[in-house]
Amino acid sequence: MNVYKSGAELLSEIEATKLPKQMLALWAMGQEGFLIKWRERTVLFDPYLSDWVYESSGPPWSRAFEPPLAPAQCTGVDYVVCSHHHEDHMDKLTLQAIGKSATTKFIVPKAHLGLMKEWGFRDGQLIGISHGQTLELADGLLLEAHAAKHEQFETDEGGEHKFLGFVASFGGVQVYHAGDTVGFPELAEWLKPKRIDIAMLPINGRDFVRGAKGIVGNCNYREAIEIAAQIQADMLVPMHYGLFPHNDENPAYFVDYAYRNYPARKFHMFAPGERFIYMK
Repeated sequence: MNVYKSGAELLSEIEATKLPKQMLALWAMGQEGFLIKWRERTVLFDPYLSDWVYESSGPPWSRAFEPPLAPAQCTGVDYVVCSHHHEDHMDKLTLQAIGKSATTKFIVPKAHLGLMKEWGFRDGQLIGISHGQTLELADGLLLEAHAAKHEQFETDEGGEHKFLGFVASFGGVQVYHAGDTVGFPELAEWLKPKRIDIAMLPINGRDFVRGAKGIVGNCNYREAIEIAAQIQADMLVPMHYGLFPHNDENPAYFVDYAYRNYPARKFHMFAPGERFIYMK
């Protein structure tokens, strides 16, 4: 599978993209990786841009496509936000390469701050966040964390949630990046009052076969669409598909279910390396 745009060409496009305050530009990096640019600020969610191969009891995990950007091409990003410590969301190789930047800040669940320090990150580079906490990152740029159920809630010995999703407010444009999660009633209760504009949710699902191999599951395509409908999100973006063939879902099922059940609701499926501009 080829990417839509990559490397120096993609980096030039990101740098050249200039938008008014009420607009966002989003680029898909694969899996749950998304780069969002608002005004001159850039936020990179869950970047997995390395080529590690995870050996499990089943087939080896290897990428179906190359990353649109190399980690070294992301050192100009203002904030890197990681939802949880799985290698395709909080990737040591990717983060250490970006961490050579003198200005990039890394926002991770407080439960993982110790691990980030073990990986060589300094206190000044790190920002920990907890469920229910809101950070003001810059004028008009806010980040709020909500606990996620990566099948179950998990906390550390201090009660800090290990899996988080995020509501990012870019001058009033509300983006929900779910991280890895299944659906649960509290999630819709938390999110509906936020008036989410763009809801980004995993669709790769879960089953006992993958569970037996230690693969923790997520929303399937039905759950993702129903969550977006319950919270009345303006647009749904499916994610967490296409990169690992044996932990995947056919996105055509997502399209079919959305068309049959919610034909008037917007969604957008990204090609890796594609830019999408959203205007509120």
